[in-house]
Amino acid sequence: MRNLLLCFLTVLISCETKLTAEEVVQNAIENAHGGKVAWETIKEISYEKTTVFYDVNGNQEQVKKQIIHTVLQPKFTSSITWKDKDVEKHIVYNGNETTVFYDSVLQTEPTIIQNAYKDIMGAHFVFWQPYKLLTDTATVTFERKVRLEDGTDAYMIKATYPESDAVWWFYFDIHTGLFKENLVKHGKTFSHIKNIQYENETGLKLHKERKSFLINEMNDQKYLRAHYHYRILSVKR
Repeated sequence: MRNLLLCFLTVLISCETKLTAEEVVQNAIENAHGGKVAWETIKEISYEKTTVFYDVNGNQEQVKKQIIHTVLQPKFTSSITWKDKDVEKHIVYNGNETTVFYDSVLQTEPTIIQNAYKDIMGAHFVFWQPYKLLTDTATVTFERKVRLEDGTDAYMIKATYPESDAVWWFYFDIHTGLFKENLVKHGKTFSHIKNIQYENETGLKLHKERKSFLINEMNDQKYLRAHYHYRILSVKR
């Protein structure tokens, strides 16, 4: 009986070490996030994103409320609208170029346009996970199994992207496949983002509530930097 148990454990460990990042992500999409077909049937989506920023002492710094509209098919386009203090800002990516308006006035400063393009792509990258792990030009590797702070056993996936110094880690519940958390390294700064709630309108379990903590290299939590809330406004299939 003992030999049988040892054989079983050996096989189990062997299977886990042969697990690939692609298999973990595919499992997450199919079993926890609606299935690949469901993602690929969505043509347009609009949502409201509210971000509350905090300083190191826990004081509220800023509240940013954005309306994001994204067309996924047949061609990717996207726009973001929000108010920054007393200025109405509107950025649009038409699939080829980015235009920026402040109070309906076209902005031509190259840095403003470049940052707006990054904002468009960054918003889509974050909201459209874990599906984009399969479609982006990224190097994804399976690292190991870890235990998260809430006691969940999770698979840890590392992702790096061309022309980007940022390193991303994605954590998936080993039992359900649910996308639980992110760790992001930007230079010497680390952010630990936890998925608190998931939406139910799309069937994809996209973000509904997330918290981002600034941490150090030892993974010691420093403080809550941002609290995100998402609300689906419309979905077109």
